[in-house]
Amino acid sequence: MKKLAQIFRSTWQIFKYLLLAVFFISLLTLILLSTAYRDLSSAAKNGLAAQNQLKAATSDIQAHQFILAKSKAQVAQTQLIQALTDLDRGQSKFFINHLPPLRQQIEDLKYLLKTAEIISHSLERALTIVIDLENIQTGATGQNFGQLSPQNKQLFLQKIYESEPELNGLKANLALAVLNLDKIHQLGVLWPIYQEISNLKVELQQATKLMETIGPIVKLLPIIAAYPQERNYLIIFQNNDELRPSGGFIGSYGLLQVHNGEITELTSHDSYHLDMPASLTDEWNLTAPATLQKYLGVKKWYLRDANWSPDWPTSARQIDTIYQGISRATDKPEIKFDGIIAINPGLVSDLINLVGTLSVDGQDYSANNFQELLQYNVEMAYKEKEISSWDRKNIINDLISELKNKLSGLSVNQWPQLLKIIQANIYNKNIQVYFSDPTWQAKAHELKASGEVLNDINHDYLMITDSNLAAFKSDAVVKKNFIYSVTENNNSLTATLKLNYDHQGDFDWRTTRYRSYSRIYVPRGTKLIKIDGLNESQADINLIDDEKLNKTIISFFFSVEPGQDRSITVYYQLPETIKQQFSAGAYRLLVQKQSGQRVSGLRVGFTAINGLKNDWSSDFITDKYFWFSGSND
Repeated sequence: MKKLAQIFRSTWQIFKYLLLAVFFISLLTLILLSTAYRDLSSAAKNGLAAQNQLKAATSDIQAHQFILAKSKAQVAQTQLIQALTDLDRGQSKFFINHLPPLRQQIEDLKYLLKTAEIISHSLERALTIVIDLENIQTGATGQNFGQLSPQNKQLFLQKIYESEPELNGLKANLALAVLNLDKIHQLGVLWPIYQEISNLKVELQQATKLMETIGPIVKLLPIIAAYPQERNYLIIFQNNDELRPSGGFIGSYGLLQVHNGEITELTSHDSYHLDMPASLTDEWNLTAPATLQKYLGVKKWYLRDANWSPDWPTSARQIDTIYQGISRATDKPEIKFDGIIAINPGLVSDLINLVGTLSVDGQDYSANNFQELLQYNVEMAYKEKEISSWDRKNIINDLISELKNKLSGLSVNQWPQLLKIIQANIYNKNIQVYFSDPTWQAKAHELKASGEVLNDINHDYLMITDSNLAAFKSDAVVKKNFIYSVTENNNSLTATLKLNYDHQGDFDWRTTRYRSYSRIYVPRGTKLIKIDGLNESQADINLIDDEKLNKTIISFFFSVEPGQDRSITVYYQLPETIKQQFSAGAYRLLVQKQSGQRVSGLRVGFTAINGLKNDWSSDFITDKYFWFSGSND
């Protein structure tokens, strides 16, 4: 017992000395830290003050008090620069600089403050552009572009044109801010607000993507708006209820003349008004493609059928060739077009959704009924109204005029929504742009608005195009699903493509049996194995090598009766280069969407020789990329 007490006393003495040592170390630490306390405290105060300024600036922006917001962003930036200076000074103290855990915590604080400084600086620069644009619009009621004077429209476009370098700088700054946030440790002094930091990073990444979209639009907008010189455009209205390779049947076209954002001419015309005179003269003799001759019974190639390639630049050039050729042949004035722009009805519906119902000739056109109501008026109702067939499409001019007036009356507050609509319709190919000027076309490509069949693909590729030939507007009622699978074996890589067409319509003024000449674009060098589900005597199956597009094209004709469905399965062997990629786990697939095509669902699956599988189900609103990872992860 006595020995136990002695051990206890000895242990207590050691413990006392340890406590004393800890006390002196803590005291020494506090003394050393006190030399940095003033700097660290000042950094914290400036950082919090800057945070309050940025919050106030955000409120001012929501209230459209842009000058006040800019002033507060500038104050916040000054405070954040001072906070970083204080933090650097505090970090330079010997004790902090040589204590790694503490140094790391301060580094995390610096990354956060640097991010905030970048945001305040970017906000100040962005608000400078906004204020300049707002000042130009001061004289316009409701701050809409349409009410600006011609001089102010020119100034407005000039400001946008000149803002490109500034916007590129903003995009770079936002990307840098994300990099700074990536460097912050989750377990550390900022752990209590780490979720907020993660949320901020997501918001900055979204802002960066928005800037990536805005950049090309800023480049393209002055070109389309004809700054600084007048330009002529041919607008192609494609009806995707009657699907054609680049988006839809060309029932109408428009002539657009613009200068400094001022529309000096915008008229629509029935395509048959151009084509019919050409059919009556021997001066026009361009031979139609064999497929159009066979299934439409035409010998000459006219504007209405000119978009025979899913590659928009190819179709646009053909449209221009036919338009100019027919104009010469029928003694009509030729127009040199600076650009040719294809528009699908989906864009118009989205714009109506933004500006509100269009009232024309006693009828209301909404986003939901626009396409079908217009078709009824130009296909059927004109007879009841005793309008001649020649003039039946004049109503389109009235709709265009009403939509133009409403769009020009949009306030600045609605511009972000308009921008989102344009962006979405570019991605789903309701807008496709072609310029004869290579520099301008490069900008359209950067914006993903050029509608190209990508020909520089060195991995697996798939594009399914349907061409409605004499099937009325039946694409409106045919439900489509596509299933694509790739299976690896010892000798080859086999692709299986299943196409499902469910005709949910009837025989009426708008729909009939579905007749499509379909083309499957696959990697060049692909070998067709077989096709199931076709009437062999009518299928017209072809395998074509397209050197220009760097594709092999599998084509065939089929029909589907109303109330019935048809499944067509295409089997083919992919080139050896793609099999090698698949075997190495480096396989990629791009599935490009045909403009105007409505597909209910897309399924993709891969099966490797070792049994590993990857399967996806996806929408098919835009182009889709898929990867085979080589594992089940």
